Amino acid sequence: MKCLGIMMLVLSGYVMAGEIYQCSDYAATGFTGRDGQYRHTNFTKETFKMKIQDDRNISIVYSDLKYPQGYICFTPYNGNSVAEDLNILNTKSCVHENQNGYYFNFNVDNGKYILFRGSGYVSNANSVSTRIGNCTKFNP
Repeated sequence: MKCLGIMMLVLSGYVMAGEIYQCSDYAATGFTGRDGQYRHTNFTKETFKMKIQDDRNISIVYSDLKYPQGYICFTPYNGNSVAEDLNILNTKSCVHENQNGYYFNFNVDNGKYILFRGSGYVSNANSVSTRIGNCTKFNP
């Protein structure tokens, strides 16, 4: 019970600062493999909280993980008129801070995201997934 109280205190501090979003997968699909054989599969949909930090990078917190996952973000076509033409001025293109093959793209205007976990096949791990969904601003 003491650990739960400490965890709630830490998460409440996390939730109260910056722009916080509640996110849910709409679909989760990919490939899973065993002994070098891969087949298409659907994954369990996930929900998570996302924080846009002051440096414009993001952190993602899943309920089953102790620590947030950090992503380093860029604005696609930054400083280029193509961004305006494509209506992606408020889009973030992010790579996991550990450079582990996880990519996260997010549109601040419409809340849509795509999360790609792509290193599994190359590193002989057992899965590769693509998740799409929506985020809504979280007001604690």
